[in-house]
Amino acid sequence: MSALSRPDRRTVLRLPIGVGALGTGAGASAASAAATAPTAPTAPMAPTAPASGDAWTFGLMCDTQWGADADGENPGAIAGGLQRLIDERMIELGAAFLIQVGDNVDVEDDRYNGRPEVRTLPIKGELVQPLYDAGIGFYTLRGNHESSQTAAQELPEVFPQHLGEGDHPLGGATNFSSPSELLAGLSYSFDVKNVRIIMLDQFTRPDGTGSTGDNILDQLDWIEERVMSRSEDMHCIIAAHKNLIGGNHVDCLFGADPSDNPDGVDRFLRICDEGGVAFVWGGHDHHHKRSIITSTDGRHSVEQLIAGSDSSKFYTPDRPAIADTYGGPSETVLAEELWTLTHYVITVDGPNLSVDFFSMSTGVDYGPASLTATPPETGWSWREGWGSSLNGASFVVAPGERYTVVTDEFEGTTAAIIEGTNTSERTDYAGRTMSRRIVTGWEPAQAGDASHRLHLHGMHHNIALHDEDLTGQLPDQDETGQGDRFVLELTGDARPFRADGSYGVAQRTDSGRWANAVTGNHTGTTQFVKGAYREGYDVGTYGVDPRTKKAWAVLDHGGVFALRRGI
Repeated sequence: MSALSRPDRRTVLRLPIGVGALGTGAGASAASAAATAPTAPTAPMAPTAPASGDAWTFGLMCDTQWGADADGENPGAIAGGLQRLIDERMIELGAAFLIQVGDNVDVEDDRYNGRPEVRTLPIKGELVQPLYDAGIGFYTLRGNHESSQTAAQELPEVFPQHLGEGDHPLGGATNFSSPSELLAGLSYSFDVKNVRIIMLDQFTRPDGTGSTGDNILDQLDWIEERVMSRSEDMHCIIAAHKNLIGGNHVDCLFGADPSDNPDGVDRFLRICDEGGVAFVWGGHDHHHKRSIITSTDGRHSVEQLIAGSDSSKFYTPDRPAIADTYGGPSETVLAEELWTLTHYVITVDGPNLSVDFFSMSTGVDYGPASLTATPPETGWSWREGWGSSLNGASFVVAPGERYTVVTDEFEGTTAAIIEGTNTSERTDYAGRTMSRRIVTGWEPAQAGDASHRLHLHGMHHNIALHDEDLTGQLPDQDETGQGDRFVLELTGDARPFRADGSYGVAQRTDSGRWANAVTGNHTGTTQFVKGAYREGYDVGTYGVDPRTKKAWAVLDHGGVFALRRGI
């Protein structure tokens, strides 16, 4: 098996989302079948993507506004209690650094606590000291709650790591850059290993100039240079406070509503698409939403995450949706969760990157809340995961459409979904149906593999937690990672092929070991078939075709897969 190649990132990922690399995908003709006795599946595998030994992590958090400090944990108009909980999570995980997408404070002075002469951004710096003490970097940007000229001058002083300077840990970051001396430490980029992070500031500048709606326009040349100049084995993520299209706030990254500065928006989307930007992250709207933002001409797209709330405030999306009310780019919804506390863990595993979303109850009955005290810690629940890859492809599958568009090839290994339909009927709060974005990626074969290793993201059911009639403290459990029934087919090196049930599609577990992929299913029983796949086999059935040397498995979950013996 040849070593992992480095394809041209811009060739692979320049395609609009939903268009992937070509590969084999047709099922083979029927063959004789001999079935083993069915066995019950083992417990489902963890929903998070198993990572290799070289993987590393960082974190993402959201707006941390707060009111008066009623419980002694929330000084300076900042959600200090929630900051503490997330600091503890990052330390527990051994994260390299933590990113925040703005609104570090609710107001720039401590008027809520009777100290209007005290600036609050330095208090934010004190609240992340546990991260610094653990050697973890912290990188933030401004939101509309610290948008003044004074805050523009203050932010790089409180957080000199934005410039690659000072005594605070950098979390491995190098190669710092800003669009200009005026914006140094406000808009900035940095590299950590094989990831480039680009942080965007759109607010009043240190010299008092600039318009919030137009301030990204004169940064587009720098953004394009930062995106396009990185090496082909480097991921790229862009973060800002306001979104391309919001859920609750009409104002956005490029103006007062999504239709403003259309040429700038279209150029930004082109840069993201042609440059293979994994995600654009924002805050501002205080609820979790993933969607695909597509240019007005339909040519360029990027996946947007509106990161949920880490503050006392929880906003409800507009009905009808903002994207359907104003002109500008279009939006395809992938997931939504309202009225919970949130954070995100990003795992970088060579050319593959995965994001896991965790949330926790606000401590009161489910629904819009306004907190005055840090809620009791009820435990973080895993809610959903998704991914990006430098060497794979992505496919958008709408409800009712077939997953058979998913087909990919890498260095002699082919992967295809040969049967399965998106059966989702879930909608967002505004009533829009949710699609699924399926992402493939690859890592090279290792000892014992008969194929390269396929990363398959996005197969689980869409998360849609937004029903105002629900009661209780939600979420109160992990999501399972279960999705629709589908059939995955793999081909690779035919030399280790066996047709006795011991060879086939395997899945890497959290422990790093390999198991028959169907044992990770949430339903069905394990049953082997010698022969080609036939329509209608139940979840849990797996087999091999001696004629074509293809292996297949009927699954209800994603993960990391390879062909192996000894399953």
